[in-house]
Amino acid sequence: MSRTLGLAQNLDMFARFGVWLLSAAVLLSAPPLLAQAADESTRTAARALGSAGVEAYQANDFATATDKLEKAYALLHAPSLGLWSGRALVKVGKWVEAAERFLEATSLQVPTGEYAVQKQAQSDAAAELTALKPRIPSLVVKVEGAALADCSFTVDGQPVPSSLLVAGRLVNPGAHVVEARRGNDQARAEADVTEGERKTVVLSFNSALPPVVPIVPGAAPVHENLSPPPQAASAPSSAQRTWGWVAVGAGGVGLLVGGVTGIVALGKKSDIDSNPNCQNNRCAPSESGAVDSYNSLRTVSSVGLFAGGGLAVLGAVLVLTAPSRPSTQAFIGLRSVGLRGSF
Repeated sequence: MSRTLGLAQNLDMFARFGVWLLSAAVLLSAPPLLAQAADESTRTAARALGSAGVEAYQANDFATATDKLEKAYALLHAPSLGLWSGRALVKVGKWVEAAERFLEATSLQVPTGEYAVQKQAQSDAAAELTALKPRIPSLVVKVEGAALADCSFTVDGQPVPSSLLVAGRLVNPGAHVVEARRGNDQARAEADVTEGERKTVVLSFNSALPPVVPIVPGAAPVHENLSPPPQAASAPSSAQRTWGWVAVGAGGVGLLVGGVTGIVALGKKSDIDSNPNCQNNRCAPSESGAVDSYNSLRTVSSVGLFAGGGLAVLGAVLVLTAPSRPSTQAFIGLRSVGLRGSF
């Protein structure tokens, strides 16, 4: 009777979220909004910032040069701005970011009106990338006292996949902090790397030792209870049921987040559709903030709804298929024998 009631309750919960799933399907089927190419005023502003950045670079004010060239490149992705931005990043010690910028500059589309200048900028960016690569240091991480798959890693507070750390992660020259977590345990190490160096960092987890039982002279030896604990017989059922409820709860959270963000996204879409700067699913550059916000909300809603729905279904299956718990259990203690159960 209880299983039938539980199934009915879960089916009712899934029906309530039907509207949210429908809104997710609508959001996924709609094409993403696109911001139009930079207009002439944006290009003018980017060129002014770029010129100021180059002047600061030539005056050895690399912090100012980096700031202005980064802003200019954000406004206009041109190979020449990418080249000078990468050069400024090198000067302030951000070699990894500089290499990425040089590489990106080589793959940008070259404007027809500035073909010769921009093509030369791409050629220079490729040459400077080739010269920079062997100078970038790297960190290799080794773990002691724990399995690599059981750990999560960060470098300077940023999550990093273990595969990158084992093979060698490119880092900027200078001091870095590497951390690994395994449950509640944490291992930490600091490393200072120089140009072209490949440094290995060892993270050690201290394995917990078993408790020591003192031996009292003249006392009778204590024999450990070799019978299984009273809960052993119901452990598989309890674990499956517990994980099932955890999945149901997580699925509910995902569906809630997806539904709320879906409603907000639909409101954003309505505002964009009524905006005179947006026509035929395209918006002017001035509306790029609203476009990015809508697309982000749409993605979060879709992921939340579908992942939440899947988790909720999985959890319901685990709960409903968990074996029944036994009503009585036998136990053997040091001074007693008996039955334990619910009556």
